[in-house]
Amino acid sequence: MNFLELQVTLSFCLIFLLRMLGMFMVLPVLSKYGILLDGSNEFLIGLSIGIYGFAQVFFQIPLGILSDKFGRKKIILIGLLMFFSGNIISANVHSIWGLIIGRFLQGSGAISGVCMALLSDLIRAEHRIKSISAIGVSFALSFLISMISGPLIIQYFGFFSIFWISAFLSIICIIIIYLFIPILKNKEYIKKYMFSSYNEFLKFFLNQFFFRSYMGIFFLHFILMINFMIIPHQLEILGYLLNNHWKLYFYTILISFAILFVFIFYCKKQYFLDNIIEISIIFMFFSELIFFFSNSSFLWLLIALQIFFISFNFLEVFLPSELNKRISNNYKGSIMSIYSTSQFLGIGFGGILGGWIYSFLNIFQIYLFQMCIIVTWFFISCFLKK
Repeated sequence: MNFLELQVTLSFCLIFLLRMLGMFMVLPVLSKYGILLDGSNEFLIGLSIGIYGFAQVFFQIPLGILSDKFGRKKIILIGLLMFFSGNIISANVHSIWGLIIGRFLQGSGAISGVCMALLSDLIRAEHRIKSISAIGVSFALSFLISMISGPLIIQYFGFFSIFWISAFLSIICIIIIYLFIPILKNKEYIKKYMFSSYNEFLKFFLNQFFFRSYMGIFFLHFILMINFMIIPHQLEILGYLLNNHWKLYFYTILISFAILFVFIFYCKKQYFLDNIIEISIIFMFFSELIFFFSNSSFLWLLIALQIFFISFNFLEVFLPSELNKRISNNYKGSIMSIYSTSQFLGIGFGGILGGWIYSFLNIFQIYLFQMCIIVTWFFISCFLKK
């Protein structure tokens, strides 16, 4: 990487880290402290948690299309201002409906797809996987830090301090974007390249190679959400206390990223590079199979969790990388925003369906269900690849 590419990569790593930190910190505590707000009940607490994802789904594609017309940097700054506004509202209300409005505004700053598109604009093709991998690490770190820091902040500074901290972090993100992310000199791609018709939009959405990536990221986060409905419970059954779960996640994620970086920098086998998505799906299937047979063994559960995170992180990196190879700059923001929307749809459906099926299926029946989903995903991916 040259100096500019390194600067852009580090800047986006900080932006994803700080923005996701501001979003994730509230998750471990919202269900407990949200009930104390005026007019609150269990359903509205669930709505305040889920409304962020619904807003992300609703705004990802429009902001991506606007970024193709008006420029990525402007739209990212607007999205961060919307996220800042949502935090300010959430920090100053004492009713559950005020919190729901604030969380919706937080989610309406749906700039993930635009950020990834701008990253692809500024980073040469041979270095994009490294940049995306670094952002994946920052994403994982934000999740781990949030699980620890959220409850501690609540304990010492109170519930609403989380939103003030998130607002402050969003200001830092705005400063980073303004000072360290360059404006593209060649702006020809933003003059007239919006989707001119509904049929043109469908052409890009239903393109089989693009759709393979959309389906892949949907299934990946669908499986992730269902797994984390049941894995914590299985760990507790095997005697691993909930307070220590973050340690297990930390080490397995750390090891999986180490393996990912070794593969990216040292693997020269073209067969593995060409088929890495299908190979990762196969490994994910084996992780679910080991989960299924690990009913009384903590060691096998740990092995399954490690294989799952390895395959998850490979897919998290290579799915957008494969997509970027086929997108022209003219529609990159739009396509990457469809991709991000698919990701949030997977999170939403996985969480809702996971909670529903967990009400009448046991843990091992759910693992069987997931294996069926993964097999379906594998054959769809192979078919669309051809």
